[in-house]
Order: sequence, then C-alpha cells, then structure tokens
Amino acid sequence: MTVLVIGEALVDIIDGRRRPGGSPMNVAIGLGRLGVPTVLHTSLGDDAAGRLLETHVRASGVALTPQSRGTASTSVAEVSIDSTGAPTYRFAITWDPDPVDVAAGGYRAVHVGSISAMMRPGASVLDAVLDASRASALLTYDLNVRPALMGAPGPARARAEQIIARVDVVKASDEDIAWLYPDLPADRVIERWLAAGARLAVLTRGARGASAATATTAVEVAAAEVLVRDTVGAGDSFMAGILAALDDAGLLTAAGRGRLPVLDREELRRVVGFGIRCAAVTVTREGADPPWRVDVRSAGVGYA
Repeated sequence: MTVLVIGEALVDIIDGRRRPGGSPMNVAIGLGRLGVPTVLHTSLGDDAAGRLLETHVRASGVALTPQSRGTASTSVAEVSIDSTGAPTYRFAITWDPDPVDVAAGGYRAVHVGSISAMMRPGASVLDAVLDASRASALLTYDLNVRPALMGAPGPARARAEQIIARVDVVKASDEDIAWLYPDLPADRVIERWLAAGARLAVLTRGARGASAATATTAVEVAAAEVLVRDTVGAGDSFMAGILAALDDAGLLTAAGRGRLPVLDREELRRVVGFGIRCAAVTVTREGADPPWRVDVRSAGVGYA
C-alpha cells in the first residue's frame, strides 16, 4: 500500500534557473527518496514545465495519478534568496485538480498541505479525499503558510483549523504560527490543535530545532549544526522525514492512529530527530533537494 500526497507542483525560478518545487511535491519526492512508496496527485500542464516536473517526480520513485495531467499551464514561483539563505516567493499559480478516487488506490496514509489546502476551487478536492480516507488511512497536514496567496490571517486560520480537526498529524513552523496566531504563544496554539483532534503536533523552529507534542508527551530536539547554503525545501524535507520515521515505526497507517497519543519521549525524539537530519542535508544544497536515505545515513549529522 502507498502514501497519497495531494497538492501543488510548480517550477521554482531561482536566479533565472528553473527547478522543480511546490511543498506537497517536495514532500512526495522526499518520501520516495526515503523509500516510502508514494503517489502524487497534482495538476501539471501539457508544457515544458509540466514535463520537467513529471520527469523529476518519477526519477525519485514517485508515481503520478492519471488525473494529474491537464491542459492548464504549469504553475511557477519566482524565488529570491536573502543573505541568510531564507527564500521569498512570487507566484503564478492555479489550483484546480481533477477529483481522485481514493478507494481505488488503497492508500494507507494521505498527506496534504500548503497552498493547495487553502486555494479554491481545488481545496474541495482535498476535502473530499480527507473525508473519504478517514477510516482507511492516517491523515497528515503541513500548514506551510504562504501569506501572499492565503489572504488575511483570520480566514486562513479558520480554514487551517477545519483541516486540523480532521487529521492525525499536523506540522507547522514558528513563522506559520506567528502569522496565523499573532496574539497566542506557540505552545498554546499546539494545545489548541491537540484539543481540536490532532494526535501529534510538530513545530519547527529553524536554527533552534523542532518540538513535538501529543496529549501526554512533549519533546524538544536541537537543530543539527551544518553549513547552510539555503533553506528552500527544508521544511518539506523535515515533513517527509517525520512521515518516513513514522513509517519505520509502523505508524503510517490508520491502525497507527491510536498509538500516536501514547508515544513515549524516546519514540517522539526519534521521529523528530530523523526529520531534522533530513532537513539538515537539504539546507546544505541549492534549492529544494530532499535527501535519499543513504544521504541521511552518510551525512554524519546528529541532534542533541
């Protein structure tokens, strides 16, 4: 059985060079490279950019749903990198994918996130998949906020909370939370999400590492010490890493849902630590380039 990832795939233009991008696609690529069988449902045009993305996806061992190819132009993001390696984005994107039959796929987990979770009309496809998959799959969500496309924080927050109430695992960055909840500290937001229905909430803090919490346990894991080239795709690699770690533990299935709230501290640390190691490899590279599992093993990065 495979993992289904739903969301945007686009071409990042960095210093005039075209590179595959899009948060959900990066997560799918990361999962494929870490050895987790994965299918991506997205929206690709019949153009050069679409063919570039399809080749990239398949080269990482990820399949595309038949419905992923369409006639609209493939989406594009222009990326600027500042002196710290942090990216800013300017988008030319549409999100109107065809429906996908999850029953036919037999997926054991479904991952959603970022722009595609917010943008109409395609967000309705995502909602239908979450509703249809609840009984048969573990559901995961990465907020990956893009303020330029998500409007005001209030409506975006309400939409995010609609999804969080339906999923088992939610991941966000401290910057995501600061934009969505300017008047609440991050720990209160995590408590709110767990009370809403999430079984595991994970928060990334850039150079300060990451934390994770369930209703019974919380951990903090320090960042790996590496030379940062840029941070494009680091959060997506982290997300793929924690999903792969859950898979290694036999938890990336609907049957794993009940085990998430009772993970002990060491189990949580292993999950978060593997995500950090995956992100640490990515930040040493240019652009969104998730590691293969052998890269993580050979990188020699640890965590405290």
